Amino acid sequence: MIFVGRENEKKKIIKELQQGKNIVLSGKFGIGRTALVKEIAKKIGDKRLFVFVDFGQTPGKMSKILVKELHIFSRLKKTGKKMGYKSMRYRIATIGSSTINKRVIVFDNVAKLTPQKIIFLRYLIEEEHFQFIAIAENFLPANDLMLLKAQLIPVYTISLHYLKHEDVISFIRSHSDKYHLNWQDAHIHSMASFTGGYPLGMVEMIKNKF
Repeated sequence: MIFVGRENEKKKIIKELQQGKNIVLSGKFGIGRTALVKEIAKKIGDKRLFVFVDFGQTPGKMSKILVKELHIFSRLKKTGKKMGYKSMRYRIATIGSSTINKRVIVFDNVAKLTPQKIIFLRYLIEEEHFQFIAIAENFLPANDLMLLKAQLIPVYTISLHYLKHEDVISFIRSHSDKYHLNWQDAHIHSMASFTGGYPLGMVEMIKNKF
């Protein structure tokens, strides 16, 4: 998928990560939060490892994903048995790096904080071996959002809004060029106005054109 715009947001998030802060990224569904973080991961991926985890899963399932993505041996040395949740959590928390270019764990779809997930977060955060980006849903309860920010201190919070009109035009024109659709400028501008700068609406509209 073509990615356009968000230059200011990209620069700001990268700067805050470089300064050692964690990130809470909010915005309505379909506004492009995950796409933005993936674009940042591509931009600085030669210096940082980004690991994406669906926060809607249980701490145990999230631990399994992190163990795999971080290339942690998943069996106990003495018995050869697969590690349980607490063993995985310990290995994850202690395998990180304390250097300036820490690995970044991206928690996507943060819609609710349960006591178990809070404990899981605190355990990973306490070792200070990772940085975190939390992609918060806009329906995350206010108290949960405040609690999330408190866990991630030092934290930078940013909310995504609709794309600029010129960025929408660039997106549609790039799509037209990529697939040799030969859309005229008048048609591109009309489509851009119709979307209102909503990324999900842009994608759905283009899909309907085929």
